[in-house]
Amino acid sequence: MPTLRFANPELHAQFLEGLKALPFAVRQSDDGSVGCTEEQWALVSAVAHRVRDGCFKWYFILPRTKEEAEAFEQYLRARGLRYELEHSDYGLVFLLPKSDRGKHIEMGGPEACSFCDAAFVDRRQFFGTYAAAICDECIREFHADLESGTPSVRDA
Repeated sequence: MPTLRFANPELHAQFLEGLKALPFAVRQSDDGSVGCTEEQWALVSAVAHRVRDGCFKWYFILPRTKEEAEAFEQYLRARGLRYELEHSDYGLVFLLPKSDRGKHIEMGGPEACSFCDAAFVDRRQFFGTYAAAICDECIREFHADLESGTPSVRDA
């Protein structure tokens, strides 16, 4: 079951308010995390995107370990860089402003989509870890492939 909670109480309150307009009720755990079914996730995620869009033009970084997350947060704080944290079923997620991407690259991480090699600046959204990243265009393409049952093949 997908779950999501914004660490920032103001953002989480906006998220909860936006969820009230959905045609179904979401589950909320004791820590405030919102849970829903896989079928409901697209609508819940769309509400979360509206909250994120209200912060800044953004992208995600999902550290692989707790130690990576702590080091990255320390890096951001030490430099006074903006970020928001989200807790999800994927783990801790950093919501970061695209305008600061060059400063985040200094810490390490991909500068292009690991699938199509498109540069970060050429895509609307970019999701990544320290080792790999995927752009919004590739996500749409892979999702369409899954829906159609005919996976595409990329030239290497």
